[in-house]
Amino acid sequence: MIKAKNKNIIRFISVFLLTFVLMYLTAVYSNIPFIAKCRNLYIETAMSTMSHQWLATKFIPESVIKKVIEGRDSTEIKTGNGNNFIAKVKNLFNLKGRDWFTAEFDEIDMDSFDKYADNNPDVLKDGYENILIDQSRVDDEKTGIITHQGDNVVAVDAKNKILIVEVKGEGYNGRLAIAKDAGKVRIGMAEALEENIKGEGSQIDELSQYNDALLSINASGFVDYDGNGDGGQPIGAIIQQGKMINPPAGGSWFMVGLDYDDWMSVERYNKDRKLRDAVEFMPALIIDGVKQADGSAGWGIQPRTAVGQKANQDVLMLIIDGRQLNYSIGTTVGECADIMERYGAVQACNLDGGASSIMYYNDHPVTRPAIRYAVGRWIPNIIMVEK
Repeated sequence: MIKAKNKNIIRFISVFLLTFVLMYLTAVYSNIPFIAKCRNLYIETAMSTMSHQWLATKFIPESVIKKVIEGRDSTEIKTGNGNNFIAKVKNLFNLKGRDWFTAEFDEIDMDSFDKYADNNPDVLKDGYENILIDQSRVDDEKTGIITHQGDNVVAVDAKNKILIVEVKGEGYNGRLAIAKDAGKVRIGMAEALEENIKGEGSQIDELSQYNDALLSINASGFVDYDGNGDGGQPIGAIIQQGKMINPPAGGSWFMVGLDYDDWMSVERYNKDRKLRDAVEFMPALIIDGVKQADGSAGWGIQPRTAVGQKANQDVLMLIIDGRQLNYSIGTTVGECADIMERYGAVQACNLDGGASSIMYYNDHPVTRPAIRYAVGRWIPNIIMVEK
C-alpha cells in the first residue's frame, strides 16, 4: 500500500516536472507567433531597465536575450527627406477674444468648452486671453472639455499658451502637454550640476523652482546602478542655451532639441548643427513626419517620456505613467509615436522613462511616477516652459 502510494507521488512529481520543463522550453524557444511576441516583450521590458534586468537574465538563456536585444539595436532607421511636412508658423496677430482662443487652442472641441463655460461662468471673467483652468492632478474631477481627438482636457492656460490633456489607452494613462510658445521651451539643469556635471540631481519640484519653470518633464538619462542613481551623472549630450555641457553618447542615440528659430530636429549628433537647447536619447519616434517606431520596437512596456513638435511649432511633452496595476502599466514606444502622430507631431523622440517619468505644472505633479515620492526621482535636468 505504502509502495503504491510512493509510486503515485513519484509519478505525480515526474509528470509535474516534465510538464514544467516542456512549458519552460516552449516559452523560451517556441516560434509560435503569440508565444514569441510575449517572450520578446517580456525580455525587452526587463532589459530596458537598469535595475530589473535580472527578471530576464535569471531565467532566460543569454543567447535568447542577446538575439532579442540585437534585433532592437539593429532596427532600421527610416529617415525623412525633409519634405514630408510643411512648416506652418501661426499667424494670430490680428485675432482677439474667442477668435484668438479658437485658433490658438485649435485642439479643443469648442462645443464641450462652451458647456464648461456655461457651468463655470467665472472662467471667462477676464476674457479668453486669460482663461485658466487647472484640473490636472490625477485625481481631479474631469472638466468635460475634450479635444477633437476625444481626450479629456485637464488644463487650459491661455496666458501662458499651455494645454494639457489626459491620454488613455489599453493599459496606460498619462498626460500630453502642448506648449504653444516654442521660444519659452528650454533645458533646465539641477542647481548642483550647473557647476559640476557630476554633482547631484534634484527632484522635479526643486528643478522647476530653481529654473523658474511653469511646466516641466524629465529629460536626460543618467547613471543608475541598481536603480539607486541620484541623477548626478547624466548620459548623452546636453545643450543649454547654445552651450554643450555634457558630451554626446553618439552611436544609436539621437539629438532632440530646438534651434535658434525654435524648430525641433531629431537626428544623430552633428557637431556642425547649431542647437539652442537639446538632449540626447533614443529611440526616435518621428522624423520629418515619418514615424520611426511601431509596436514595442525592442523596448518593451514601460512608463514613458517623450517630446515632439507640430508643424506649427507647438511643442508636445508626453508622460505615460506605468508599473501601477489598476491604473497604468505603461506603454510601448510605438504607442507613444501613435499619440504624438495623432496630435500632429512631425518630429518626436523618446526620452528617459521608467521611474524617472514625471510631469510637473503650476507647482504640482500632474502624473503619478512609479516610485514612492510624489515628485519623483532625483534627475539631472528637465525640458521646461519658463514662466
